Amino acid sequence: MDIVYFIRAVWKRKWLIITIFLITLIAAYFFTLHEKKKYFSKAEIATGFTMNDQVRLGNDQGFDIYTINLKFDNIVKTFTSPQVISLLSYSLILHDLNPSQTPFRNPDEADLQQIFSQIPKNEVVKIFSEKLEQMKMLSSFDSTERKLIELLKIYGYDEESLLADIQVYRLEQTDYIDIDCTTENPLLSAYIVNTLCKEFNRFYTSYLVQRSAENIQLLDTMIAQKKAFLDSQQNRLNNVLRGGDAAIADANISLIQDYQTKLQQKQSDLNNAQIALKEVEKQIAQYDQLQKTIFENNTSIIQLNRQISDLQAQYDNSPSPDLANKIASLRRQLQDKLSENAQNSLSDLPPKATLIQKQSDLQVEIQSDQSDIQNLQNSIRTLSANIRSSASKSVIIDALQKEVDRARADYLNAQEKYNNIINQGAQDAGFKQILIGQPAVNPLPSHRIIIMGLSGITAVCLTIFIIVFIEYIDLSVKTPSFFVKQTGLPILSPVNKVNLKKNKIWELLSQASPKSEKRQNTIRELIRKVRHQIEKSGNHIILFTSTEPQQGKTTLIQALAYSFSLSKKKVLMIDTNFCNNDLTVLTGARPTLESFSTRNYKITYEELESLITHTSIPLVDVIGCEGGDYTPKEILPEGNLLEHLKDLLDWYDYIFLEAAPMNEYTDTKEMVEYVDGIIAVFSSEAVIKEDDHEGINYLKSLNGKFNGAILNKVEFENLDR
Repeated sequence: MDIVYFIRAVWKRKWLIITIFLITLIAAYFFTLHEKKKYFSKAEIATGFTMNDQVRLGNDQGFDIYTINLKFDNIVKTFTSPQVISLLSYSLILHDLNPSQTPFRNPDEADLQQIFSQIPKNEVVKIFSEKLEQMKMLSSFDSTERKLIELLKIYGYDEESLLADIQVYRLEQTDYIDIDCTTENPLLSAYIVNTLCKEFNRFYTSYLVQRSAENIQLLDTMIAQKKAFLDSQQNRLNNVLRGGDAAIADANISLIQDYQTKLQQKQSDLNNAQIALKEVEKQIAQYDQLQKTIFENNTSIIQLNRQISDLQAQYDNSPSPDLANKIASLRRQLQDKLSENAQNSLSDLPPKATLIQKQSDLQVEIQSDQSDIQNLQNSIRTLSANIRSSASKSVIIDALQKEVDRARADYLNAQEKYNNIINQGAQDAGFKQILIGQPAVNPLPSHRIIIMGLSGITAVCLTIFIIVFIEYIDLSVKTPSFFVKQTGLPILSPVNKVNLKKNKIWELLSQASPKSEKRQNTIRELIRKVRHQIEKSGNHIILFTSTEPQQGKTTLIQALAYSFSLSKKKVLMIDTNFCNNDLTVLTGARPTLESFSTRNYKITYEELESLITHTSIPLVDVIGCEGGDYTPKEILPEGNLLEHLKDLLDWYDYIFLEAAPMNEYTDTKEMVEYVDGIIAVFSSEAVIKEDDHEGINYLKSLNGKFNGAILNKVEFENLDR
């Protein structure tokens, strides 16, 4: 089935497609006829995330693209979060419930009374006001608050309804976030975008204050500890500077104790780092060994596969037990290697790059610890060797000054972190609404034309798809070319489908075309083509058969008989379709076939006259049958008409016989010996099934007795002309 067929199928139903298109347009028109006007409003805020002229505190060096995008995503998500949208809902419902203000929406009074009959209106206002002030959400677990949620839905101020009207997005590659809203009321649209900006700022500022408070509290504690330690170190230094030998000795001992404590901690850190380094080096060695093993196994697997392929090729050409044993042995080795690879998986170990980086970090840490240990040991030896000497005082003062400097650096670092958090909180909360939402003067343009056009196009595309899909799943033969591909049978000619409800077949064939349209009767021309093929074959006694019933054999026999009569040929039609004697019924023939028998060598004219029935068509006669549940060999007596068919050629040019369908009956096979040729009739509306292929194969095996097939009931556009 090619693309041309599908195009024809669609074109055939063009009026259906046009009708559906028009119906869809009309439906879309009436659907959008009462569409409410929509009013648009926009607000815009500046975040300050990308501004380079902010006042920076501490060592804040800005941020990268990833950080800025993440911040914008968080802000947009917060704008549309349930917490912020709920604050907007409270503001809207309080506005509409306020008798001093004009409500944006006026729901059905009965729905409102159903709520207010259970909860007084002033109580509703009180709850919403408290929720708005405290920035809390309504809980569906509470029966009262559940009623308030229903009230929001009645007004269309619930989260789902509002989010359907609101769009929040970052204006690409800028510092701005836009808030758009489209509703049926211009004042409502402007109120929503402005209130959403206000409630977002309130919620976000509260969130930042709470988060910063936690960090600031932690840093306050840390700064206090650092300040206390700095003061203690400074006091020790001052005591040494003011005191005598006793103060120096105490400071000396205190420093030695501090250094010994630090020395113990550093030695512990060094031992842990050395143990960790050994473990990492062990993992690296294990990784290298596994990698080497897997590489060797892979090499062996490739070689084993190659050997197995070579031996298998030899075995296929010349099978032998030795080759089979070798192949089996190699396959066992291959399976062992594959199993070993599966057990030696590198996935159980961290990536080698990670291990190497960790090894390098540990080596640096060990060197740093060793250097610190050496310095601490030197300091301890120096302090121990110079007790009560003038040099000892200088050394102690110098050591204490270093301790003070380190403590001061730690304190300043903590203070800087504190300032950075305060600075960051100020930056993050620095949103400013730079565009105030204004009520729209005019509604948005109507999308009626676009909706109608898209609806019509969608309907057309869907209709075409359905038509093509139905044609695709329809397995009937449809066209002559498709029939030939499916059956492999030669076609004498296709015959187009005609309406026989009002006219008989020969009446259609006798209809002449106007002089201006000579020879435009398609079925007559196609029947003439079949007539020519029969004349060309030289066969005069022809059996018409089919694989299934209702293929059109009776009609075609009558049409061919009429066509031959026009060429002055005398035709005899014999109804041998005992299971369905339509030919007898339609022509009004006498049922004489089953009872006829002759003892003469040849049939006489008198015997023939007793058999035949003259039709209304000149030169065309018919012999009918009674019909019944029997085959020709079962019912026809000795000396029957079939045995004397060639005798009838003395009076007729052609003899046409109709047989029962081959899939269900054996009549065709019993009668094939009496005829010169066989013509099979197939309907283009039929599906070629497995049973049909059995009959088709039988026709192909007739060794030249099969004249060809006629594809009947073909739609005019499928004639392959």
